[in-house]
Amino acid sequence: MEQFETLDSQIRRADSPTGITERLYRHVRRRMLRRKAGLVVRQSYRDSGTLLNYGAKRGFFSDHMERKGWKVTSVDRHHENRQFSLEHFHHRMSGMQEMSDFTPETFDVITLWHVFEHENEPERLLDTFHRILRPGGILVMSCPNICSTDAMHYGPYWAAYDVPRHLWHFNPVSLNRLVHRHGFTLMHHEKMPYDCFYISIMSEQYMMHRLAFLRGMAYGLHSWLVSLTRRGRSSSIVYVFRKTNGQI
Repeated sequence: MEQFETLDSQIRRADSPTGITERLYRHVRRRMLRRKAGLVVRQSYRDSGTLLNYGAKRGFFSDHMERKGWKVTSVDRHHENRQFSLEHFHHRMSGMQEMSDFTPETFDVITLWHVFEHENEPERLLDTFHRILRPGGILVMSCPNICSTDAMHYGPYWAAYDVPRHLWHFNPVSLNRLVHRHGFTLMHHEKMPYDCFYISIMSEQYMMHRLAFLRGMAYGLHSWLVSLTRRGRSSSIVYVFRKTNGQI
């Protein structure tokens, strides 16, 4: 699928002023920022604290949480993302090399929004998160679900495969087993309600179907309806893990 635009490049293009998909993405992003913030507050049992936004991209979530009174540290490997955050939000991001300098038990919350599937060394990263989270702190991560309704429907054209940028593909069972081995307990998981629409639209575009937007919206609705009663079939899932007190 190299001839098609990647998932990441479409998201970056979503700030352009034209195109119904781009306008829809910006609207959904605003709603999801509020939803993500609410999830963090409910699951951490706190209205403010220290938060590490790992793989922060251009910093929209970091800025949103800072405005809500959280002390936010952001990490991203791409210089253009760090520059965007500095210019638009006056928020300085760290590079990945600075992760080793973080003091143990520094953060109340660590978030990764569609980042973990990109990591070269996910197990080493989980060990780092366990070291820098405070006792009882939470790790919040969202990932595409390889067992979702839309993944099975679109097969090799499923946009969330995003080859070669996505190095790993998880379902709820496989991700929980991996993270649990590194000192975390799954406390909560829920669907990301809009991903099925966006991913279905892009999958239709990859298949070069006519009326790709309408077809994608229609199948996204079907996927969303299935997920109401079968959460494990959701297009993307957000997981909340709590750091255990014992040693890993």
